[in-house]
Amino acid sequence: MVTTFNQIKLKPIAFCIVDTRHTYTSGWATEVSMNISDFLIHRITIQGYDVFIGRNEDALLKHVSEEFYTHAVVIAMGMSLGLNDRLFPAIENLCKKDFFVSGHILERTETSYWGDAYYELHHQFYVVHLKKYIELDYPEIGQPEDTPHLQYAPLRSKTCLYNDPEVAEWIKPGVTPKKYQRKLHGWNIISTALKFNRPLIDLGQDIRDTKKYLYYEYDHVFLRTMPEIYYNQFFCNNFFASWNSDSFKETMDFIGPVEQYITVGIGLYWVSNLSKVGFTKDTRVVFTDINYNTLQFMKALVEEWDGIDYATFYKNHMPQLPSGFSGDVDAYIEYTRKEFLDFVGKFPNWLELWNQVKQLKFEYVLIDYMAKHDLSWIEPGKNTIMNISDVFTHSPYIATQSLKYRVSCENKLIKELQEIDTELNLLMTSRSADGFHSEPYRTLFGPVKKFDLTDMDDLTRPPWHGSDWDTLRILG
Repeated sequence: MVTTFNQIKLKPIAFCIVDTRHTYTSGWATEVSMNISDFLIHRITIQGYDVFIGRNEDALLKHVSEEFYTHAVVIAMGMSLGLNDRLFPAIENLCKKDFFVSGHILERTETSYWGDAYYELHHQFYVVHLKKYIELDYPEIGQPEDTPHLQYAPLRSKTCLYNDPEVAEWIKPGVTPKKYQRKLHGWNIISTALKFNRPLIDLGQDIRDTKKYLYYEYDHVFLRTMPEIYYNQFFCNNFFASWNSDSFKETMDFIGPVEQYITVGIGLYWVSNLSKVGFTKDTRVVFTDINYNTLQFMKALVEEWDGIDYATFYKNHMPQLPSGFSGDVDAYIEYTRKEFLDFVGKFPNWLELWNQVKQLKFEYVLIDYMAKHDLSWIEPGKNTIMNISDVFTHSPYIATQSLKYRVSCENKLIKELQEIDTELNLLMTSRSADGFHSEPYRTLFGPVKKFDLTDMDDLTRPPWHGSDWDTLRILG
């Protein structure tokens, strides 16, 4: 059975998520996988792709083998995107190449864990060119079996990729029969591709670097991969970026000047936002964040920075790098310098603007909107904008926070704000249930009285959510 989660036919690449829960041995692994899968759907759908879900890969591929779709991206549920969306342009670039199947294609030999098995197409992630798939009469993928069988042994390059001897740079059709002891995932589509000389290629470094599979079906491996998920949370709770992407649209339904501007901290777009909506010498600016270091940096910024060399100021105030960090700090500082120069180039009177803004009244609130909090610091009756960005879809935390919980927290905040001041203007980058709601466009900016609450019963349910989404009342 295939679930058509959404189908708008905007882009010709179909995403097929394989429900693999029946292979898990751990309840915790199942919970984490479902949380990450919900976020995966959110990101795929807001990028404009169609999503199909099922347990049977062959059924999924046949289901999307219609004239509109050119490629199918087959993903095991629980695939993590890490902290960015770079996977999607990487997939688009991959689909411009000539191939039948692209994936992690592995040679398993007598010395491997699997013993003497035929080549494997790893189930976690692969891409199929659908026209070539149809031309070969919908070949089955081939599921694992402990079955001795005869195959023509493929020829492979002596060189390998990623310093992994199991990943050949290329494999080609062979002419020597060989008896293999086991069949691993993808054995049939690999042998079919070789038989008809259709190209099999690796996914490439870009895709490998932009996804993470947690191997939920092997509990000992899952437990080894979870520290990376927790590291993302640890990192974001202590480090802060130099720049952000939160900016207002060029036109906004808001009559300024703003009297109370509340925003998550970091970067300088908040300055341009103030400039766009208008402010006075009495405007109150409140930075809120889950990260104490972020608030300390924003305080130093408005009290000490002269408005000239942001990159150097950021470098001098950069927080202690968390243990385990492996990024290129120098390259990041140069990125910051470029972003700043591009930014200030849009303001012929930048220093004048900055000197006006830094004279405003600033306050700093350490708060987690996903935990117990107090909003008594918000002053009602003022012309207010409150920017909470993507706090309810923030990628570092989704593995350990269910969509249902994030919906509840979002509803709770909206209700709290409505009780404080119905005219307070709330700004969100995204909503917790984006991609799941029947309405493709929901309120992201405007008076909080116009924000609807999310009812779980109104959401499209993926197969892994049955009765656990049933509620007697709207959450929050």
